[in-house]
Amino acid sequence: MHRNLLNEAFKKAKKELNSNKITHLSQHLSSYIVEDCKEPYGEKTLRINYKKILETSDEKIYLKEFAAEALSHYLGYSSFTDFVQKNSNEQNSHPLQPQIFLKKNKLIIFLFLIVISSVLIYYSSSRQRWMVWQVDHYIEVDFDTEKYKLQQLKLYKEERIKGFKKIIPICNETIFFNEDGSANLWYGKNKDKKLEYFTALGLHPETGKTLKPITSYMIKKYICH
Repeated sequence: MHRNLLNEAFKKAKKELNSNKITHLSQHLSSYIVEDCKEPYGEKTLRINYKKILETSDEKIYLKEFAAEALSHYLGYSSFTDFVQKNSNEQNSHPLQPQIFLKKNKLIIFLFLIVISSVLIYYSSSRQRWMVWQVDHYIEVDFDTEKYKLQQLKLYKEERIKGFKKIIPICNETIFFNEDGSANLWYGKNKDKKLEYFTALGLHPETGKTLKPITSYMIKKYICH
């Protein structure tokens, strides 16, 4: 079922982004997984597995448990178990009738899918909320590919708008760790290879690479030196 889950997730991403570029789609899904479950999952892994689907490879596709959960949420299911149960029921009911119908009505189905896809793309881009990175924070914007590059547009996330900021840490003022010792600051390099610091876990807005949690070593070497 991981194969079906990944395939459906890419289909939805195509409609939301109005794009067929696998790199953009996998980056989009990777970003969603990080934001949904706070666990990094590389876009390269998603891209490689999806290409296996396109090549009709019989090779098994396995996703990490948290990635399967996150992609199920992306598709509107409460969990991966929910996705499996609902889709298994659909696949097991009247297995021969859909095959017969498809063989007899290929052209009609093809034209129907084109019309439906066009409507869904328009509906998704006009109804879905979007955001882009601006200097040091995310702002909500309209879906406008003339004003913004496709890879700049991200699905709107309220917690990203409110809680994900780029900051300049101050040695004796910034709170680097929570009371339980967990990181309260994350870092990553920008396109110019310079360190930047952020208030939450996620992907670097410019490079798309997963941010790392701050450590005492990094604080002493780069902030409080």
